[in-house]
Order: sequence, then structure tokens, then C-alpha cells
Amino acid sequence: MGRTIPYLSSRNINKVEDYIPFYNSKIYLKQKSGSLKYFENQISQIKKIAEKVGYKDFNQFIKHRKLWHDFQKKIPISYLKAIGVKLDVLKFTIELDQNDYQKALEIPLYSKSYIIQTRPFPLTRRLPQRTSEAKAIELVRKEAILKNKSCVIDYPLLKKILIESDGSVKTTFYRPDIKIEGEYVIPTKINDYTGDISL
Repeated sequence: MGRTIPYLSSRNINKVEDYIPFYNSKIYLKQKSGSLKYFENQISQIKKIAEKVGYKDFNQFIKHRKLWHDFQKKIPISYLKAIGVKLDVLKFTIELDQNDYQKALEIPLYSKSYIIQTRPFPLTRRLPQRTSEAKAIELVRKEAILKNKSCVIDYPLLKKILIESDGSVKTTFYRPDIKIEGEYVIPTKINDYTGDISL
């Protein structure tokens, strides 16, 4: 896109723990709105924003505002406009977030455990220390076929690898993104395995 934003800088992602989904976009929203914590003398100003967005219940607005800033709930475009967010700049910050995500995916991943989908509760099994992703898939694939159960290797915030009982492998990636639908900006869900496993 060929632009720079003074308060955003290139981040070093040297280990998986350095990666934070929507990091640059969260910084942009924070820069435009200020702190999500407020003082008594700021309530009237924040109530005006809530009214612009169509909220009559101030506490509900505050609760939703936190979720919007964490990219965990669809964000009304009216709110973004009220705090001065430009959609083209937000799309640019999403590109930066996607670059960070790509850097995190390029780091060698080591699996510590996996989940066997059993009823009524899934079982967690440990893997040997420093098991590479490829080795983990190989080991868990054998287990899935042997036990005739689906298994999951989860790399929180990055991806989930589902290994079916027939040995087939499917990967779900948690790439940060947004789509604009009607009057909302809808962030992708960054799930952990519990949201997708049927018990």
C-alpha cells in the first residue's frame, strides 16, 4: 500500500509468543479513541458517542466497546466514524496484522499435546518434548486411526489441525481479517479448539 503510520512500526516476531492477533488494528483503534478506561469527567463525551452509535444503555455500550476494540464482535461503522477511524487505514492495519501472522506461521512449531475427541469429554494427551509439527501429525494420525477417533493439534491463535479417524488431515488457519457487511466491520474469529469440537 506504500504508506506509513507514525504510531505503528514493524514488529519483530521471533517466537510464536510474540504474535498477537489484530495487534496493529487494536493500536489504531486505541490511538483514535484513547483509553477504554475513563474518568467521571469523560462520561458525557462517551455517552455522546454511544448515542451516535444508537446505544441508550451506557453500560451495554461500554461492554460492547471493549469487545469491538478486541476484535471479538462485529463493529458498527458508525462507531468507527464517531472515533475518527478511516476504513482504508483500518484495512492497511489489517494487512500489517496479516504480515505478522505470516511471520508467526514461518516459525517452527512444537506440539506439547493433542486432544482425542471422546464423549462425554475430550481427552488431552501429552507429546514428547520438542515434537515438531510434522512428527506430531505423524504420531497423532496413527493414534486417530488406531482408536478410530478424531484428534486435534491446536496452536492457539495460529491454527488448528484436525486429524480424522480415517487419517485425513485438515488445517484451519486463524488469519486475522475483516469484511464489511452493511453497516458493520466483521472481524474473523480467532478460535480455540473448544468452539469447533462436537462432544
